[in-house]
Amino acid sequence: MNWRFTPLLVVLLFAGNGFAAPPLREKALVEPAVVTAAIQLEKELNGREGVDVPPGESWFRVIRGTAPVVITAPHATRPWREGERRFSDGGGTAALAVALAEHTGAWVIHTTYEGPSDPNYYDDNAFKMALAKVIEEVHPKLLLDLHGSHPYRSYDVDFGIMGGESLLGHKKLLEGLETRLRNDGLLSLSYDRFPAAKHQTLTKFAAAHGVPAIQLEINATWVTPSAGNLEAQRFSRLLQALERYVDGVVKP
Repeated sequence: MNWRFTPLLVVLLFAGNGFAAPPLREKALVEPAVVTAAIQLEKELNGREGVDVPPGESWFRVIRGTAPVVITAPHATRPWREGERRFSDGGGTAALAVALAEHTGAWVIHTTYEGPSDPNYYDDNAFKMALAKVIEEVHPKLLLDLHGSHPYRSYDVDFGIMGGESLLGHKKLLEGLETRLRNDGLLSLSYDRFPAAKHQTLTKFAAAHGVPAIQLEINATWVTPSAGNLEAQRFSRLLQALERYVDGVVKP
């Protein structure tokens, strides 16, 4: 199945599948203080490399929400996979998830310390158990799984959709997301470069539990706001796009 749409076709599909076409003029949403707070969290999580989980604390955090959307950031700290500690996607992925929780009411699960497992590779861990409980309680309309991708990648965002299977027939969720990202300047979009199908991914897990899911492999230049002014502004634009998108999913 070919998921590559022209911008005009995407807008037509977006409008014809239950989403209202985005207005021509919109007021900017994200204040500098929001990005400053995200930078602080990004640096805090990045600074925990090699730090043991303190006694009495968890290696991940669940933020309860009010909206039926779940956002995960399982690699905000370094995961443990196949007997070794692997690289993290950076604290900026969790900072993005937390900012979305604060502004949309979405539920969030993100790592806080280097844990004993990899939630996007194995099922038998506390992170996945927590997600299962959230799914049972909330019956979400959508799960977005956030990852950071190498800055040399040619795309801004790669959508992992298991060849379309993880959407569970809800194609308008992808079409709406693509339109929103393009509106805020994320123009180089890819499909299934990392399809979220090979291992026990969160996308696969959510879809198996009846929740449409999309894995977002986001170029690191969009999720490292601490790197400089341009990266901070990119983070702001990405946050704005996803905030508007989540609001549209919750209140179409």
